[in-house]
Amino acid sequence: MGLFQNLPHDIALQCLIRVPYKQFHSFKSVCKAWKNDIELSELLRLRKSTGKAQLLVVLNLARVNPNRNIKCSDTLVYRPVVLEPETGCWSEMPELPEYPYELPMFCEMVALGSVLVVMGGYAPRFTDCLDSVFIFDFISSTWRRGKPIPGGPRAFFGCASDGDRTVIIAGGHDLQMNALKSTWAYDVAKDEWNPLPDMAKERDECSCLYQNDKFHVIGGYPTNMQGYDYEDVEIYDTSAREWSQSDDMPFYTTISMNNICMGSRDDKIYKCHGNGVVVLEGDTWKFVAELPVDVAYSPYLTLYPGHVLVIGASKSGEPNHAYKMDMNECVWTKVEVPIAYSGHVQSVCSLII
Repeated sequence: MGLFQNLPHDIALQCLIRVPYKQFHSFKSVCKAWKNDIELSELLRLRKSTGKAQLLVVLNLARVNPNRNIKCSDTLVYRPVVLEPETGCWSEMPELPEYPYELPMFCEMVALGSVLVVMGGYAPRFTDCLDSVFIFDFISSTWRRGKPIPGGPRAFFGCASDGDRTVIIAGGHDLQMNALKSTWAYDVAKDEWNPLPDMAKERDECSCLYQNDKFHVIGGYPTNMQGYDYEDVEIYDTSAREWSQSDDMPFYTTISMNNICMGSRDDKIYKCHGNGVVVLEGDTWKFVAELPVDVAYSPYLTLYPGHVLVIGASKSGEPNHAYKMDMNECVWTKVEVPIAYSGHVQSVCSLII
């Protein structure tokens, strides 16, 4: 043990950037110097710049009932699961504090930096709407409580992150089922909420996207028109700290937002539509590749450098399958999905660590 403790700092870092993320918490116990090195943001930058970082896809995934010949139990129970698409390794994350067997139903889940943030939702068995915030640190492999969502519980709000340290939430509804126009920014590092200007419209069940320092709130509906979505977008400029509204956005003109997942990398937005993957270029959606037939039903899409990952089923009630595609070659490669991880996906996000 003493040999490792006495390694020069630069050599120790070269060792640590090669450590699988699951072993960080063990290596932190070797010595105080290594603990400090692992907790430095410099380590993550080095892992990324040297190609040693690992891509993690985090899924809010239903448990599979092993005793019946269907993919899920009648009452869906969700838990956080990690997929490493480069190795095909699947694993369950440590259990959430206070809810050891399952995630809150309809919670929002977003990744940024080296953490996963889980917000809101309903307590297991639909008892109470929650204002809770939980943060999982992939460096320490531990959960911690964050400050609750301001203003009391809200359900079915939209959220997105800047990928660094801030999560913005918008809309949803309160306990009286009133649609909301309020928005808040959560600084994960400071565990601090800050109010943002209200949107122009109430937006329940809206979708959100963060791109180029702008927070997009797409669709949603007001209190008295439940289910009748707006066909417009409100955009919050984080630099100017002001909202703008557009009725001329391509999100609705050619593609419905219903049951479609979306992500952005390198200033481009990709979506699943029909039987294919499309990319937004200017105001036009362009075809990228046809989806494999066994993921074409209700697919979820996420992106990581140079690749698209899609998870879906061939039809309702069937187990999920997964494929990744190299965006340079537009060729799909199947990712094996063990039966235990083939349940329904409620949400998905990704991070590089």
